[in-house]
Amino acid sequence: MKRVLRMFIVFLVFAGSSFAQGKIVYGSNSMTGHYIHVNGIKLYYEIYGNGHPLLLLHGNGGSIYSMRYQIPALAEHFKVIAVDSRAQGRSSDSNADLSFTLMASDMAGLLDSLHIDSAYVVGWSDGAIIGLKLALEYPNKVSKLVSDAANFLPDSTALPEKMLEAMRRTSFATLDSATQRRIISQSFFPKRAGLIFDKLNRLDLYHPHFTDKQLESIDTPTLVMAGDHDLIKIGHTLKLFHLLPESQLCIVPGTNHGLLQERPRLANEIIIDFLERPFKEMR
Repeated sequence: MKRVLRMFIVFLVFAGSSFAQGKIVYGSNSMTGHYIHVNGIKLYYEIYGNGHPLLLLHGNGGSIYSMRYQIPALAEHFKVIAVDSRAQGRSSDSNADLSFTLMASDMAGLLDSLHIDSAYVVGWSDGAIIGLKLALEYPNKVSKLVSDAANFLPDSTALPEKMLEAMRRTSFATLDSATQRRIISQSFFPKRAGLIFDKLNRLDLYHPHFTDKQLESIDTPTLVMAGDHDLIKIGHTLKLFHLLPESQLCIVPGTNHGLLQERPRLANEIIIDFLERPFKEMR
């Protein structure tokens, strides 16, 4: 149980940290970084490259820096709009509870502010869930979707029960003082760091809740990706693939929840090929 708890804390706190050894570029680039006001927050984003717009979305507790292995490769083909989701990275928080519906609304507002009618969306983990919400609620805004390591329910059909139990028992107050200090020091909003940690924990503990009917109504061409040893159970990923009517499946061998960081060259090639190639319905 302690091992599972440690793994959960590492996943939530450090997997997408915007800090790294050496010089920070992505996620801290004053030359291309911008803010917009949307839904009561300041949303931070950076733009790279030219071509068809591509919205790039990181996972829970992450930031633009989480997608550092994707940005340069994708920017050779597309106009990449990399975003810090609300309450993460440089994007601010509000008093509203976090939900994927609200976060999808943030992204729709960002696209509107940039006068983008339709974009490719590439999302990892929570970012992939936001992408599914966008495709469901703002279908005209998503021309193609890459969903990497997404779950559509927050239960043991998707996640290991031991991890869910660890999440239920974890809060900022239960962390040791060294971990608390590290979280505060890495936050752009240190006074709210503990509150944000708990909100992000609750987000994945209680959300999302897609019905089968909702997923079956999404007709956006979608690439469902996951690692063969992903945190998300492979049966859950397969069900997502089968429910989405216009979908293709890619399971990357020898990878887990961080396949975009583990096998970036292969993952980028697969993503670019899917986005640039005309979608072919195989069923």
